[in-house]
Amino acid sequence: MLNGLRGKVKTWRYEGRFPLLVNLAASIYRHIRDLKTLYRLPRLQRALDQSLLVHDSDQLVDLVMDGFDGAIRPLQIHTEIRSLAKVLLEKRPRRILEIGTARGGTLFLFCRLASPGAHIVSVDLPGGWFGGGYSKWKKRLYQRFARPGQRLDLIRADSHDESTLRQVADLLDGEKFDFVLIDGDHTYEGVKSDFETYGEFIEEGATVAFHDIVPNRGDPACQVHRFWTEVSEGRAIFEFVDNWGQRGAGIGLISFRGQGEDGERSGEADADAELDPAPVSAEGLQTHQPVAA
Repeated sequence: MLNGLRGKVKTWRYEGRFPLLVNLAASIYRHIRDLKTLYRLPRLQRALDQSLLVHDSDQLVDLVMDGFDGAIRPLQIHTEIRSLAKVLLEKRPRRILEIGTARGGTLFLFCRLASPGAHIVSVDLPGGWFGGGYSKWKKRLYQRFARPGQRLDLIRADSHDESTLRQVADLLDGEKFDFVLIDGDHTYEGVKSDFETYGEFIEEGATVAFHDIVPNRGDPACQVHRFWTEVSEGRAIFEFVDNWGQRGAGIGLISFRGQGEDGERSGEADADAELDPAPVSAEGLQTHQPVAA
């Protein structure tokens, strides 16, 4: 019943109907979620400190999906995020950008699986419709995700705003990201904008991941699959999908090419890049790596 009501609210939002009721429902949901986390906070902080002893990617995924009293459980399917975690463990990225943080579960995994001196940047829209909008007080909680020697910067702002881009540029100070997760604005225009706009901050050959590449029949506003179809066409890709009949989710990976032939910035997937499936294959997942056109 609750899921059916949430589905109706999403449809009303997409259609522009009952805006006051839709906004009220979203606000109530966020406050309930915050109250649950606050109630568990002391126990959660102790558990986060103890989790510094865990280094295995499968154990970390099990912990974030089934532990911490569900307080930071990501909006992910277990088998799919497990495979992405194996990619991170293999690559040990040094600079990570996450667009869309929500409950913080994937951010926790990124911190724990990145290189020891990694710089991780999170951009999340306060009050975001697609699972985002963590409260300001949670910044102190999320800072505990970082391991000693790592740097974690949390930006609570719209990823599409010029001021947000400037913040990211200042934080990087000339460096570029080698791993990016785009999981913020799930509209077609939104995900395309994030990919193209943040391209100037992504290094050649970096791995870019997209969440919700599977069509979501329950949320017509979620159109990531449309952009994924475009950006992955004829490219070397990898897909982690538990079941193509599921409603949403699914993770897609591409290798980034930063500069076009004319030297102008262009957010593109590298058609010639190879995404090694060896460290990321997982039983029960549907994956493929098409031959580049």
